[in-house]
Amino acid sequence: MKESTAEKRRFRFYKEPHGTWYIDLPEYPGPKGDLAMVAGADDMLDYLAKGGKQVEVEMSELPFDGALALDLVRMGEPGGGAYYKPVSHSIQSVWLCDVTIFALQKFPEKIYFRAVG
Repeated sequence: MKESTAEKRRFRFYKEPHGTWYIDLPEYPGPKGDLAMVAGADDMLDYLAKGGKQVEVEMSELPFDGALALDLVRMGEPGGGAYYKPVSHSIQSVWLCDVTIFALQKFPEKIYFRAVG
């Protein structure tokens, strides 16, 4: 059996009329503002959504067919989060906030992902 961290997980992201992307995590105990996707993550979601206002994204720590990749560059001090470098993509940097720990239980060394649906 695979480790749970290696399995694919799906998350839904949506873009509000004012232009901010959010991850849909109703079970998250903190404020909605924590769920905002900023600092490159919003650009990546614009790319994945292809002009749409929502996108479902499949993620894993292991490569899978059709997946793009993010490499962990460094942990974000002092503001928390972590910086990732998209592999083979024009977006230069993606910062993921500490909500990533809630969603994925850690900041993985690599995150493989693709839009689904």
